[in-house]
Amino acid sequence: MSYQTILKSSLAIVFAITFFGSADAQNSLAIKGGKIIPVAGEAIENGTLLIRDGKIAAVGTDLDIPVDARIIDATGKVVMPGFVEAHSSEGLSQANETNPNVPYVSVMDGIDPMRPYFDSARRNGVTSVAVVPGNSTMIGGQAAVIKTGGDFVEYMVLKRDAGMKISLRPAGQTSRMGHLAALRKALGEAKRKIESDAKKESGKDEEKAEDKSKEGESKTAATPSKPKSETDSELTKALMKVVSGKLPVFIYCDKAMDVAYATQLINQYKMNAILVLGRDCHKAAKQVAASGLPVILDSQMVFWDKDPRTDEEKKIVVTESFRDQDVPFAFQVARSSNNTLGNNYLWYQAATAVKYGMPKDEALKALTLLPAEFLGVDQFVGSLEKGKDGDVIILTGDPLKNGTWVETTIVNGEVVYERDNDEKLELLLGKTDQK
Repeated sequence: MSYQTILKSSLAIVFAITFFGSADAQNSLAIKGGKIIPVAGEAIENGTLLIRDGKIAAVGTDLDIPVDARIIDATGKVVMPGFVEAHSSEGLSQANETNPNVPYVSVMDGIDPMRPYFDSARRNGVTSVAVVPGNSTMIGGQAAVIKTGGDFVEYMVLKRDAGMKISLRPAGQTSRMGHLAALRKALGEAKRKIESDAKKESGKDEEKAEDKSKEGESKTAATPSKPKSETDSELTKALMKVVSGKLPVFIYCDKAMDVAYATQLINQYKMNAILVLGRDCHKAAKQVAASGLPVILDSQMVFWDKDPRTDEEKKIVVTESFRDQDVPFAFQVARSSNNTLGNNYLWYQAATAVKYGMPKDEALKALTLLPAEFLGVDQFVGSLEKGKDGDVIILTGDPLKNGTWVETTIVNGEVVYERDNDEKLELLLGKTDQK
């Protein structure tokens, strides 16, 4: 082999390694040296997490790190799955439509990736969120689960048809009785339409079987098909997916009395439901437990309540009420200025629950894997396991300790937030103060 041939081959190899190696390096990430809390298993001290092409490739200790991987040193820090927010309307340009009945509307048309909410979510370790229409409605539209990293909605979608929003809080000047009557009417029409369509299909099958059995009859003697009926209402069409169980529902219960109505509707129309509970619903904890339904708690979890008979005030801890009944729940953050500042953060909600007796591992699961299971996306997010999406947060310390910061947020294997480069946080606190 000539010198020129050898030289050309060597250059080709160098080019291939350089070109393809750099391409792979952009898709490989290794986080090493930190305490890994996978949620789905025991914590791993001095662990290593490998991500390739946006997916978790391996989790453990003494792993071989590819030479082309970008390495993040997490020594002295905590590595865990990104938080999953189970219910929020903050990603929308507006929480509700003017019309209280818009089941055919999807939040996908109203999500704005440039809203401050997404910056805040990444800063606070939220990597997935269920964007759901607000509570001031009757049938508010269709929800979606999206990632908090990305510039275009289509690339952020984790689950497009995540559920329909139904609220039992009367909208406008409607009474509770009228609200429930209108809701039952709409759901009933959808159920009857499904039954009617099923009968028609059954009749068509019988006619086909009868035609086949009548040999020798003229085709011209066949009964002409009936003309199509008028276009079905958009309301009924949209709710047909709900009453058939194909589309989950987020049912908001404002008062404790609404829980009984919600469970009746769910059982009557065979709905696949998640209960979104108001503050007062702790009084119906036994009913909620009996329903076996997943629950998203109100943001105000600790408050004082006055007994109307004795005027005595009693401290209410909502998480205790539901834990006493073995009800699985996820947390929700504040949507009102009436709440305390801490209630705006998922970690604070979990820390509050731990303060009042909830085991720490259960609280961390309620921030991650449990809401992912509720939303039907746990095969992708909620824990650090091989094959799941590379949605990871690196914390400066204990996840539920005051003073811990989210240092790095990673979505689909890409770094979408770094505290050192957070200009807004620097302006708020000063560079030296946030260290």
